[in-house]
Amino acid sequence: MDIFARAFEVVAAQLGIAVVGFFVFRGQIQDKESILKFLSTLGIDLALPFFSFSIIIKNFDPGSFRNWYVYPLWWLGLTAGLALLSLFFTLVSRGNREFFLSLFFQNGIFFPVALLTGLFGANSAEVAVLFIFMMFYPSFFFLVIPAVLGMKQKARWQRVLSPVFLATVLAVLLKLGGLDVYLPNFLKSTFLAVGALSTPIIFLILGGNIYLDLAGTKKIYAGRVAWFVLVKNFIFPALGLLAIKFFRIPQPVSLILILQCAVPPLTVVPVLVGRAGGNRAFVNQLFVASALVSIASLPLFLYLFSRLGL
Repeated sequence: MDIFARAFEVVAAQLGIAVVGFFVFRGQIQDKESILKFLSTLGIDLALPFFSFSIIIKNFDPGSFRNWYVYPLWWLGLTAGLALLSLFFTLVSRGNREFFLSLFFQNGIFFPVALLTGLFGANSAEVAVLFIFMMFYPSFFFLVIPAVLGMKQKARWQRVLSPVFLATVLAVLLKLGGLDVYLPNFLKSTFLAVGALSTPIIFLILGGNIYLDLAGTKKIYAGRVAWFVLVKNFIFPALGLLAIKFFRIPQPVSLILILQCAVPPLTVVPVLVGRAGGNRAFVNQLFVASALVSIASLPLFLYLFSRLGL
């Protein structure tokens, strides 16, 4: 049960930061939206790319991961599988686009980064593999979600070619060319220090967004939320375990895959749903419930993953 306890502590600690963010924004803070926008820019567009770059430069060894270029293809297969499952359960549930998007777009970077860092350390190769595995995910999200939501504005290329994508590609190219040895150590340390800010900032943002979304909520969608949590937190990762066993997916890809199947929805989905005129309160309730249950469900499936020897 050691991995269960360790994973529980990591998830609980990160959601504890979100609780702090919730109460900070509940206080007498002026212009909360502007502060959240600033923190989002700091955490997602600055700190997270620095973290990705630093971890890959420090821990990614092309010689040890000779098939590293296959990892994004595994992500493509995962995305296709999640799309089919999300569509199936949305149709079965007679759900809407908000239900589908919350199932389909998993919190594939922030929660796994926190978990892998907590379980294996910030300098682990597993975190580097995660960034390579997920390198196309942010671009895919900002290309697809405007079409699904019927948003008229065109995809912004600064979002499609996201900073974390560019940082990941640059770091991989430097490692492949052996040019990383020419980076001064003080520069590497600076990048890593800035990158270390990403996880706490992102979970503070999460708490602030939850407060803003729930502050004016009047309707609770208890039944639909409970069904969503059953599907997202338990059925998806259970099917993920079966797929890993059936296809004999090797490490470290199998670990990344089970995390992708078990994490809550992506935090930015409620914001974009709200901008498109959808039911932001409903989507936020789906996320909050899934995130809270993940305190137990994520450690549970990591424990099952380890016990099954996958």
